[in-house]
Amino acid sequence: MIETLFTQIVGSGVCWIILIVALVCYQQLFTMWMTQPTHEESSKDITPTLITVLPLLGLLGTIIGLIDSFVALQTGATGTALFSQGISDALLTTQLGLLFAIPAWTIHGMLVSRQNKHGFANGQ
Repeated sequence: MIETLFTQIVGSGVCWIILIVALVCYQQLFTMWMTQPTHEESSKDITPTLITVLPLLGLLGTIIGLIDSFVALQTGATGTALFSQGISDALLTTQLGLLFAIPAWTIHGMLVSRQNKHGFANGQ
Protein backbone atom coordinates (compact mmCIF):
# COMPACT_ATOMS: atom_id res chain seq x y z
CA MET A 1 0.00 0.00 0.00
CA ILE A 2 2.66 2.53 1.04
CA GLU A 3 4.91 1.44 -1.82
CA THR A 4 2.10 1.90 -4.34
CA LEU A 5 1.27 5.34 -2.91
CA PHE A 6 4.91 6.38 -3.11
CA THR A 7 5.12 5.16 -6.72
CA GLN A 8 2.01 7.17 -7.62
CA ILE A 9 3.41 10.35 -6.07
CA VAL A 10 6.80 9.96 -7.72
CA GLY A 11 5.21 9.26 -11.11
CA SER A 12 2.91 12.28 -11.12
CA GLY A 13 4.13 15.67 -12.27
CA VAL A 14 1.24 17.44 -10.55
CA CYS A 15 2.14 15.74 -7.25
CA TRP A 16 5.71 17.03 -7.57
CA ILE A 17 4.44 20.57 -8.19
CA ILE A 18 2.13 20.33 -5.17
CA LEU A 19 5.03 19.10 -3.00
CA ILE A 20 7.33 21.91 -4.15
CA VAL A 21 4.72 24.64 -3.63
CA ALA A 22 3.89 23.18 -0.20
CA LEU A 23 7.58 23.14 0.72
CA VAL A 24 7.88 26.83 -0.19
CA CYS A 25 4.70 27.66 1.77
CA TYR A 26 5.80 25.87 4.90
CA GLN A 27 9.30 27.36 4.69
CA GLN A 28 7.76 30.84 4.56
CA LEU A 29 5.36 30.00 7.41
CA PHE A 30 8.30 28.75 9.49
CA THR A 31 10.17 31.98 8.79
CA MET A 32 7.11 34.01 9.81
CA TRP A 33 6.81 31.91 12.98
CA MET A 34 10.43 32.54 13.98
CA THR A 35 10.48 36.26 13.19
CA GLN A 36 8.06 39.13 13.52
CA PRO A 37 7.70 40.56 10.00
CA THR A 38 6.86 44.23 9.72
CA HIS A 39 3.56 45.35 8.22
CA GLU A 40 5.38 46.28 5.00
CA GLU A 41 7.02 42.86 4.76
CA SER A 42 3.75 41.05 5.43
CA SER A 43 1.92 43.07 2.77
CA LYS A 44 4.41 41.72 0.20
CA ASP A 45 3.97 38.14 1.43
CA ILE A 46 2.96 35.68 -1.31
CA THR A 47 2.28 32.84 1.12
CA PRO A 48 -1.54 33.23 1.08
CA THR A 49 -1.50 33.06 -2.70
CA LEU A 50 0.66 29.94 -2.70
CA ILE A 51 -1.56 28.30 -0.08
CA THR A 52 -4.61 29.03 -2.24
CA VAL A 53 -2.89 27.46 -5.25
CA LEU A 54 -2.41 24.09 -3.50
CA PRO A 55 -6.02 22.84 -3.71
CA LEU A 56 -6.29 24.24 -7.23
CA LEU A 57 -3.29 22.15 -8.25
CA GLY A 58 -5.04 19.18 -6.66
CA LEU A 59 -8.08 19.95 -8.79
CA LEU A 60 -5.87 20.12 -11.89
CA GLY A 61 -4.51 16.67 -11.04
CA THR A 62 -8.07 15.43 -10.60
CA ILE A 63 -9.02 16.63 -14.06
CA ILE A 64 -5.89 15.10 -15.60
CA GLY A 65 -6.58 11.77 -13.86
CA LEU A 66 -10.20 11.72 -15.04
CA ILE A 67 -9.16 12.56 -18.60
CA ASP A 68 -6.67 9.69 -18.49
CA SER A 69 -9.45 7.38 -17.31
CA PHE A 70 -11.78 8.41 -20.11
CA VAL A 71 -9.02 8.12 -22.71
CA ALA A 72 -8.38 4.58 -21.48
CA LEU A 73 -12.06 3.79 -21.97
CA GLN A 74 -12.13 5.47 -25.38
CA THR A 75 -9.16 3.51 -26.68
CA GLY A 76 -10.96 0.30 -25.83
CA ALA A 77 -8.82 -0.72 -22.92
CA THR A 78 -10.27 -3.79 -21.32
CA GLY A 79 -10.50 -4.40 -17.63
CA THR A 80 -10.71 -1.90 -14.87
CA ALA A 81 -6.98 -1.51 -14.20
CA LEU A 82 -6.39 1.51 -16.46
CA PHE A 83 -9.65 3.18 -15.49
CA SER A 84 -9.10 2.70 -11.77
CA GLN A 85 -5.49 3.92 -12.04
CA GLY A 86 -6.70 7.23 -13.50
CA ILE A 87 -9.30 7.61 -10.76
CA SER A 88 -6.68 6.77 -8.14
CA ASP A 89 -4.32 9.42 -9.51
CA ALA A 90 -7.17 11.93 -9.56
CA LEU A 91 -8.05 11.34 -5.93
CA LEU A 92 -4.41 11.35 -4.81
CA THR A 93 -3.71 14.82 -6.18
CA THR A 94 -6.89 16.19 -4.62
CA GLN A 95 -5.92 14.66 -1.30
CA LEU A 96 -2.38 16.06 -1.43
CA GLY A 97 -3.57 19.55 -2.33
CA LEU A 98 -6.01 19.64 0.59
CA LEU A 99 -3.66 17.84 2.97
CA PHE A 100 -1.07 20.60 2.57
CA ALA A 101 -3.43 23.58 2.18
CA ILE A 102 -5.72 23.16 5.20
CA PRO A 103 -2.99 23.16 7.89
CA ALA A 104 -1.18 25.96 6.03
CA TRP A 105 -4.33 28.13 6.07
CA THR A 106 -4.71 27.47 9.78
CA ILE A 107 -1.09 28.25 10.61
CA HIS A 108 -1.12 31.37 8.45
CA GLY A 109 -4.30 32.59 10.15
CA MET A 110 -2.71 32.10 13.57
CA LEU A 111 0.41 33.98 12.47
CA VAL A 112 -1.59 36.89 11.07
CA SER A 113 -3.64 37.03 14.27
CA ARG A 114 -0.46 37.04 16.34
CA GLN A 115 1.02 39.76 14.15
CA ASN A 116 -2.12 41.90 14.50
CA LYS A 117 -2.13 41.53 18.30
CA HIS A 118 1.57 42.33 18.44
CA GLY A 119 1.11 45.34 16.15
CA PHE A 120 -1.77 46.72 18.22
CA ALA A 121 0.18 46.20 21.42
CA ASN A 122 3.04 48.28 20.01
CA GLY A 123 0.74 51.02 18.75
CA GLN A 124 1.29 50.29 15.05
